[in-house]
Amino acid sequence: MLYAEDLAEGQTFQLGSYTISEAEILEFAGKYDPVPIHTDPVAAAAGPFGGLIASGFNTIAIYQRLVVEAIWSKVAGIVGRSLEIRIPSPVRPGATLTGQSQVQKVALRPERRDAVVIFRTELVDDERRPVLVVVLDVLIRMRPADIA
Repeated sequence: MLYAEDLAEGQTFQLGSYTISEAEILEFAGKYDPVPIHTDPVAAAAGPFGGLIASGFNTIAIYQRLVVEAIWSKVAGIVGRSLEIRIPSPVRPGATLTGQSQVQKVALRPERRDAVVIFRTELVDDERRPVLVVVLDVLIRMRPADIA
């Protein structure tokens, strides 16, 4: 397990990859974001993106899956405090998303036995276009006194 003291500014975590299908885009949007650019391939073709695209919320859910596997399964996280999200490019059916997360800041709070840590994560598609940028402010546990 990695604790706050094990994290350093500039440290990076490589994310795995995830390929999104048209069926997933349609299913997710049908439940959570029923806008024609996400739910209707014909309407989407005539829309501003020239075809079906994933909901931004679907992209965020993929981010969360990749970050849990790459970071939160290894780091003693407590809770997220805030996040800033940018979606610079659409995600198309069949795209494979990957990326990395970088520690931007570590502020130890020994009196609370935790740290405020800022992570910046960027997901990119197959063409290396950024499709999601997340800046996350989170609390991380400091190493327990009984663990050297």
